[in-house]
Formats: sequence, C-alpha cells, structure tokens
Amino acid sequence: MSNAEEGIARIQAAAIKAHGTQGGKLREHQEHSVAYLDERILTYVFAIAFIGLIVVWATTTSALILYGSLVVVIILIVLWGVARVKRIERTRQERAHQTKEWKSEN
Repeated sequence: MSNAEEGIARIQAAAIKAHGTQGGKLREHQEHSVAYLDERILTYVFAIAFIGLIVVWATTTSALILYGSLVVVIILIVLWGVARVKRIERTRQERAHQTKEWKSEN
C-alpha cells in the first residue's frame, strides 16, 4: 500500500470513528477495503498470466497450443466480463441501499 493509499485509509477510518457507530461502519469499511485489495491482487495475477501467454505464443511451434490457448483466453475474457458486470450490479444495489439509509436518516 502506498503512502497516499495509507493516508486515505486512515482518514476514512477516522471519519467512520467520528461518525459514532464504529462497530458496523468500520467493519463494512474494512470489508470494502479487502475487496479492493482482492481486486488488485487479481489484476496482478492477470498481468503475470498475460506476460506468460505472450511468451508461450512467441515460442510455441504447435498450432494446437497456439489456437487452444487463444480459445482459453477468449473464454476467460468472457467469464471475467460476466463477473465484472455482476460486481457492478452489486455495487449499484449497495449504493442504492446506502442512499435509502441516508434519506431515512434525514
């Protein structure tokens, strides 16, 4: 975690503590932070896999490996897209829920 990210995390945690409901809000904030960390780790894994795939494509002599890996990459991209769309929908639902909570508090 960089210094800027650490500073942002500390400010967010302090704001949540100042809000007065440390238990639930702080736990919810930490869950979101962990989800973001998981996404970053997954991005790094994809980057390493992509570099490995480029090496395989550059060095392979077998057409089966070349086209088979291409098909696998296409399938993985489609699955990743579906998962991403589901995550976006889940985030929208969470934000709508938060909006309803904020409106009910006012």
